[in-house]
Amino acid sequence: MILRRLYLYLVSTASLVVLAAGLVQLGGTVLLFVFNDASANYDRGQLAIFSAMTVVALPVWAIHFGFAQRFALRDPYERASSLRRLYLYAACLGSALAATVTIGFLVGQALEPMLDGLSFNALGESQVGWATLVFVAIWAGHFYVAWRDRAAVGEEGRSATLRRWYMYVALLAGLLAMLAGTAALLQVGWNDLALGTNARMLSGPAGLAVAGLVLWGVHARVIALWHVTDDRHSTLRALEGFIAVAVSIAVALTGASQILYFLLARALGVDNPGGAGTNFMAAASGPGSQLLVYGVAWFLVSRRLIRDAAGQEADRQAAIRRLYTNLAALISLGAWALGAGMLLWNLAEQIQAPIIGVRASDWKDPVSVSVTLLVVGGAVWVAHWRQSPWAMDRESLSRKLYVWAALLGSVLGVLAGGVGIVNAVLQQLFSANPRLNDTSNLDVGHYLAVILVAAGVGIYHWRVLRADAAARPPKPAETPRVAVVATPAAGPSPAPVEELEPHSRRYTLVVTDATDDDIHQALSNLPPAASYKLSHTEQAVDGH
Repeated sequence: MILRRLYLYLVSTASLVVLAAGLVQLGGTVLLFVFNDASANYDRGQLAIFSAMTVVALPVWAIHFGFAQRFALRDPYERASSLRRLYLYAACLGSALAATVTIGFLVGQALEPMLDGLSFNALGESQVGWATLVFVAIWAGHFYVAWRDRAAVGEEGRSATLRRWYMYVALLAGLLAMLAGTAALLQVGWNDLALGTNARMLSGPAGLAVAGLVLWGVHARVIALWHVTDDRHSTLRALEGFIAVAVSIAVALTGASQILYFLLARALGVDNPGGAGTNFMAAASGPGSQLLVYGVAWFLVSRRLIRDAAGQEADRQAAIRRLYTNLAALISLGAWALGAGMLLWNLAEQIQAPIIGVRASDWKDPVSVSVTLLVVGGAVWVAHWRQSPWAMDRESLSRKLYVWAALLGSVLGVLAGGVGIVNAVLQQLFSANPRLNDTSNLDVGHYLAVILVAAGVGIYHWRVLRADAAARPPKPAETPRVAVVATPAAGPSPAPVEELEPHSRRYTLVVTDATDDDIHQALSNLPPAASYKLSHTEQAVDGH
């Protein structure tokens, strides 16, 4: 049975790929003759191979998928098999992504006369439109079959996981394409306004934004209508959300840091900070567009994740949230430490240089960069780091990795700073002509700044490590093992006692005069890792 399914769906997949490629290329070649294009006569050989691909692949796919359909309609287990769902959802995902690409080109070419002032290319538009029609038809057909299967036999376990892989990959791809196109479109318009020019390169970003919107909107609507209840606590939904938030945070903060750097550098008198030129509004078009578009996406996707976690989080979903939070905290801590080290590095040089009689380097541009890293990194770290989180978050592996990674980085920073200071001192001691006004002596202040920052980070996280260890509940004392000889006794044997997991506690709560809904509502504010089991106990009443 499994080998038959594997054969049918492998052949169906291979023949479907050949059929799609043949149809797209055949239609595009035929359109050359329809529009009397000059290159049509040179493509007669290609017309033969594309026709052969279509003529051969179509009956092969129809026969094998037809047999698969017949077996599925006869047997519910065949219809609900994971191999069948894998084929259907893989076809949906591949055709959806291909259709997104062609829709982007289709919309872009259609908007070229209006946005870019170019002439309308009827042949190219027809070829891309035909390819879009083929991919949309493949997606719609397989999506309809999958929908009918789900309505007939349900969808659980691995089948539901395969469906989530398809939908949330498509959702993420559509969202990222929409954000990238919108940011690029805003940047081009912003730059034209700032420079007073009319570059007219708007059709490409507009097509990408529309294509991403279509892909994201269709799948978001399907999930909202049919799957949001089942998927709210799924791991893949949380993974898609945290990837989207991570990308949005990274791009938005990159844009914000560039704008802050330009402002600080110009305020300090730097003429051309980072090669951005003298027109600040034109230089800010790229980072400003990224900040606006991805900042809005950051806010909206974060709200969705908060709504999903409003109830009780699943274990793997909570693990993904902890991994994202601690990874963001670690990266932002590194940016903050680098900014603080650079700032103290330049400050130490400005103080030490006149003392030893050397000329200090220019401090304006480095200070602008260091303050930018300090502000942006510190803001993100404060937003993600929690010194005293829930017990399960505090004991999670990702938090331990963050703390130990911060300690390791701080120790290595102190080690590097110590080596740099000793090396600067020994260079003068071992020199034939030691002198105080040597620029290499500035390394003493430089590496002292590195040591101060690294030591501060290390001391703080060492205290966090101690606090986490102190917050763990004590291990239960081991009771001595006593050999017990079982003897038969009258009456029922006591019920076995369920063993508790490490660091777990059990509470017994007696509630009277309340319904099940009342109890669930009262316990809805428990921590995310907590769980409870509701059971009824009826008390016998002796009536007289």
